[in-house]
Amino acid sequence: MLKYFTEDELKCPSSGEVKLAEGFGEKLDELRDALGYPMQLNSACRSNDHVNWLITRGYPASRYSFHLINNSKYGTDTCAVDVHVPHSRYRFQLMELAMKDEWTIGVAKSFLHLDRRVDYTTMNPVVYVY
Repeated sequence: MLKYFTEDELKCPSSGEVKLAEGFGEKLDELRDALGYPMQLNSACRSNDHVNWLITRGYPASRYSFHLINNSKYGTDTCAVDVHVPHSRYRFQLMELAMKDEWTIGVAKSFLHLDRRVDYTTMNPVVYVY
């Protein structure tokens, strides 16, 4: 499938599905290759049921998340991941590389949300804080 990421890492925790937007896996592998360090994924593909489950438990999940498989609003499959951040230097290096390649970045205390909205919508990349 991909060079650095297994199907098990990418699958939806609720449905077990893996369905990435065309070209997203390659962009993710390119980012990992440029980083030169492992990227531990906290989350990748999500079904609608899984997003609803997260929302009912108070997580800041969006009904139109770029993690979604079959995103009805944007007409795409999963084009986002959440990457565990073990320390601040890792966060800096990953953010620096991601910004150079126009990834959208969501900054949380222990992870970075990374998505390729720029490839699948008319939206520009942004950086935001949870």
